[in-house]
Amino acid sequence: MKLFSSIHKSLLFSLLLLTLLYSCQSQDPDVVFLDKLDKSFDVSKFYAPKIKKTESILASDVNNMDKKALKEVFETAMFKKDTMAIFDSEGSLPTPFYVESTSGWGTRKLKPKKYYGYRYTTVSYNEEKDTLAMLNGVAFPSLAMGENNGGKFAYLSASKTSKNMADFQNLQNFLQKSYTPLNLSKEAGFGVKGWESPDFYYFLTKKDRTEEQIFSFGESEDEGPTTTAISDILLEIFSKEYIQDMRKEQVYLKDYIPVVK
Repeated sequence: MKLFSSIHKSLLFSLLLLTLLYSCQSQDPDVVFLDKLDKSFDVSKFYAPKIKKTESILASDVNNMDKKALKEVFETAMFKKDTMAIFDSEGSLPTPFYVESTSGWGTRKLKPKKYYGYRYTTVSYNEEKDTLAMLNGVAFPSLAMGENNGGKFAYLSASKTSKNMADFQNLQNFLQKSYTPLNLSKEAGFGVKGWESPDFYYFLTKKDRTEEQIFSFGESEDEGPTTTAISDILLEIFSKEYIQDMRKEQVYLKDYIPVVK
């Protein structure tokens, strides 16, 4: 009985430890685990240290930096925060209004109908080294998010350029297994695949292309191919509350985004 009790306690401790580690992993302050994303995600809290670091770098005097410090600056991902507002489309769109940054070249002199919230964007990053979001083993180095004035999560777009042809399939397999497929017309979104959960819409797209290989001086090109297959992958997640708000405000949305039931 003592042996059984000891084994039982050991198993419970191991399970508790694994649960704790997984919980801590899903709340990593530097990486968003998209399979754990929920409506309570704090967008500004996630980006605050990143924006602060970016502002510190931009305020630095690069002329007084040594090579090591300069290398760190150039290898550090940088971010920006924009104020988002709703503007009159003046007949240029199928809807009366659209949402855009107040600092955009086409909006900075316009008076908005109302302010909506904030958008956080990755403006520079290292495709090979940086990871801001993860889903089913696929890392995304670039991530943009939006929140409303109340701090509620609105949407995100995660992107990457991949040389691994399995990445897109791994993402699609997970979304197909985890959520309800959407029936999207080709006219609304050619090549766009969509799913929904009770709280979110998910959209996955890719653009395939080839990239010229660059050889170092003196390196033999052999007889192999001189191009590499590349996939530009985009994963978009929209809160259904955000979509409802935009429909109510008569704001332009992409054609493949359905009406929330």
